[in-house]
Amino acid sequence: MKTTANGTAFAPVVDIAPQLAVSTHDHARVRREMELLKAFGFDRVYFVLANPGYPQFSNPWLALVPPDLGTENHTFDSILQLGDPNFAYLHACHELGMEAWAVMKPYECGGGSTVPHGAQVPFDHGRVPTIGGDRIYFDALLTQHPEYRVARRPDPERERLSRQPIRAIELAFCVEPFTDGSGHSREVHFDPTCPDNILNVRLHLSHDNGSYVPYTGPIILIGTVEKREITNAIGQPVFPAARDCHVLRIQGLEIPDDVSYVAVTIDDQPVPTIPQTMIRLFGPEAEIPATVAPYVRTCGSASEQSKPVAERRWGIEQQPRSHFPTVEDAATAFSQNGFEFEWHGSGFWGQGWRQDRAYGIARGKLPYMKGTPCEAIPEVRQYWLDWVDRCIAMGFDGIDMRLQNHSGMVSDYTEFGYNQPIVDRYRELHGIDICQAAADPLEIMRIRGEFFAQFLKEAADSLHAAGRKLQIHLRHAHEAPKLSHDFNELGFWAMPKVWLDWEQAVDLADEITLKHYYHNQYRPALAQGIRERANAQGKRVWIHCYIAQGRELNDTFLDAVDADAGIAGVLLY
Repeated sequence: MKTTANGTAFAPVVDIAPQLAVSTHDHARVRREMELLKAFGFDRVYFVLANPGYPQFSNPWLALVPPDLGTENHTFDSILQLGDPNFAYLHACHELGMEAWAVMKPYECGGGSTVPHGAQVPFDHGRVPTIGGDRIYFDALLTQHPEYRVARRPDPERERLSRQPIRAIELAFCVEPFTDGSGHSREVHFDPTCPDNILNVRLHLSHDNGSYVPYTGPIILIGTVEKREITNAIGQPVFPAARDCHVLRIQGLEIPDDVSYVAVTIDDQPVPTIPQTMIRLFGPEAEIPATVAPYVRTCGSASEQSKPVAERRWGIEQQPRSHFPTVEDAATAFSQNGFEFEWHGSGFWGQGWRQDRAYGIARGKLPYMKGTPCEAIPEVRQYWLDWVDRCIAMGFDGIDMRLQNHSGMVSDYTEFGYNQPIVDRYRELHGIDICQAAADPLEIMRIRGEFFAQFLKEAADSLHAAGRKLQIHLRHAHEAPKLSHDFNELGFWAMPKVWLDWEQAVDLADEITLKHYYHNQYRPALAQGIRERANAQGKRVWIHCYIAQGRELNDTFLDAVDADAGIAGVLLY
């Protein structure tokens, strides 16, 4: 493999599914792309596979969408031209004498977004009712077996309270200055102003979370300033002491008992809140467990957007939006599209603070971690192993196993991982029934990592028996796990919330990928133990260079990587 004078190799990463979507691909187009990479001098190419069943990726639009809906999505046409796009890219790569490695994402199983309850969709299969509507666009496994997903902690009392009718709403906003994390070694300062008067809010109601209508019934607004203990979505204290909060209680409501969705718009200047814990619903008996969203669906087709909500075909949405110039713009958008709940979980950095003009509130909690399959279920691991065998049969030179995905966007991630095999294993190890007593969330993640390691061991055996290689994605968080949803941490929205035994993974693998986001600030101190163990065994360690997301394709960043003796490869992504 070609390297720099310091021994650093470079290899491009081709994400097949987005390639197919942005323009129609035939074999000639694929060949031209591979010829371009060959001309640049690359001798190994990584291909992020299009998963079986073509599940939705990071954007609802990145799915298998019919070509007649005005979305400019070319996936359908590309598949008709190529047959199996994974094999088409592999074949073109090999024809030009380059190695072809598959990037397999076991947890990329779709279901990241929803459509309104009962909405028309292009392909009416595999849809599952959930908070916010019907979850769609799963992979081939979860389409048939949605019960294989990572499950929420069972709680019959929570389910009972979730069925209460909505009688009151409470919104709390922090009105003291504070700072919050906004990146590695970066902070953002909040200097909110306490409203002089009661905030001017309006309510909208929905049965299906597709269309909302203004609430016109009685309403009583009570505003106070109170000291409040503020917690984030997983119950961690945000501050060491209580902070002043403007608390708005919306009472005296006569909302029909069968309404499950309420939208609140704020006419005044938005004030910071953590929606998951500071916006609450109440019923006649007690607080209603609720899910809150600032994100509004965005239709990806002008022709469909112009239709009445009930006649529109859904499942062709673009990225949800949360920023609107005016409160009227926000209300128009969610009244015609509804909210996308738990989009990006608690966000990318910090404690999950938001300052938005509109919030959607749903009764209840997500029963599953969206489209994340549970590795503790034997059928899931077997499905993955069959996929590995298919990659071997196709002729891939190796598999790069990536844990990161877009199917596990939840904010209260510590509430998940209660599938029966995990419950049984926890009881076996600790004598505790976690369905009845409190569990250690990191221990649940570690037990899930045990089951995933079983799959990795069998995958390594199959690959090595066929003369192929295994590469495994790891992070510093596997060395130093903590409960955090920040970038690069185990609870980050794009992670499956699995704590993998990194020493075992290094020993199994032939090469290692450090899947860190550096954001153009290379930090060689990350994952020192992983690097040293891999280096001691003569195994190449790769890092990612994020060309668009991180703007890292520059001399400063790459020279810093090249000077790091512990890194021997850069994946251009």
